[in-house]
Amino acid sequence: MPYCKKCHSRIDRFDKDRCPICGEVNPFDGVSSDTVEITTSIDTSNLKDLDYHPRKRKVLLLLYIFLGFVGAPYFYCYRKKAGFIYCLINLALIAGVALLFYFLLETHIAIAIIVPFIIDIVFNSMMGVYLFYKPSIKDGRGEFLV
Repeated sequence: MPYCKKCHSRIDRFDKDRCPICGEVNPFDGVSSDTVEITTSIDTSNLKDLDYHPRKRKVLLLLYIFLGFVGAPYFYCYRKKAGFIYCLINLALIAGVALLFYFLLETHIAIAIIVPFIIDIVFNSMMGVYLFYKPSIKDGRGEFLV
């Protein structure tokens, strides 16, 4: 379909006299509406990442389940700053809860360390499942996860 020379909107080739969008007279002036040149070469010099591979939701879910406490899902989605912040906050919360279990509840040191990790794995798993089923998630480059 050809484009109007004034508003650049796609219009039907039967609207040769007047553009139905902007009202321009002779919207194809100087433009042939019969054929379109498709053999022109595409300039690829300004494309930044030709080898870009879209990120996958299944990998994101597995990273949240197994390595969520170190921020690996954020690093996977090209969000380095969020990954570092998530890692620091998560490890600080694990250490804080472990200290609470050890000193306030006077539990064994192994239980005081294992229980916060289990809580964190459950929380990260729920977050991963939520993001797995969320319809539109973008990575740090603005691309949708597949």
